[in-house]
Amino acid sequence: MVISLFFFPSPSSLFVNTMSIFNLVALIASGYMEMSGKNQPYAKFSDAGDSNNSKDKEKRKLPSRIGMFVFYAPSFLVGLASFAVFPHQDPRFVMVISVLTIHFFKRILEVLFVHKFSGSMMIDAAITISLSYTVATATMIYAQYLSQESPEPAFDLKYFGLGMFLTGITGNFYHHYILSTLRKKGDKEYKIPKGGLFNLVICPHYMFEVVEFVGVSCICQTVCTFRFTLGTVFLLMGRSHATREWYVSKFDGKFGKDVKALIPYLF
Repeated sequence: MVISLFFFPSPSSLFVNTMSIFNLVALIASGYMEMSGKNQPYAKFSDAGDSNNSKDKEKRKLPSRIGMFVFYAPSFLVGLASFAVFPHQDPRFVMVISVLTIHFFKRILEVLFVHKFSGSMMIDAAITISLSYTVATATMIYAQYLSQESPEPAFDLKYFGLGMFLTGITGNFYHHYILSTLRKKGDKEYKIPKGGLFNLVICPHYMFEVVEFVGVSCICQTVCTFRFTLGTVFLLMGRSHATREWYVSKFDGKFGKDVKALIPYLF
């Protein structure tokens, strides 16, 4: 089969197969909801419709910085712990754990030192998203561990994938940095991003995140990670579409019509 040229055989693990399919469906559904205008309760969408919040609801909110830290910290710890739980593994497995751990460590550093926040989010939303990232990360690592019992795919893509991962994580950071410089200290007004690839797409940071996770899939070469990457693509398509619609409505007549959501000249 063609799939065997590029992927390890799917492991006979009910947990891995169930969770990878569940993650795929959940991510596609989230992307569809974003596309439909039902935005996730964080970032610039977090305060939409919040003007009449009750005092009880306000007590169940977190500052966005803390909420975003909660998103990523458990997944980083899972990656870090995997080095001790699965010692003396093959180079591909070590590479998989490394790139996933680096991905979430970089996210934590950005939350602490790069991003600027002005909103808040619900505690239950932060916990739900954190749990989904943590389970997905653990599932991908465990699927990779099980794949070591199988023959290698005919085409070894791990070093190509490493190049894509490094390109993606670098481009993602660069555009996050540009976003962080838009607002000065104490400034809470949103501005149209300029510089980098923002003249082509409104979410180049998401575009490079897609590149990053395609790279992770090429390093892993497991069906489980491919499903997660495919779901991530659908989620970020929906998220970038929602972001573009927000900018169009927020900056009526000032937002460039030729600026796409995620893919230059196409979408």
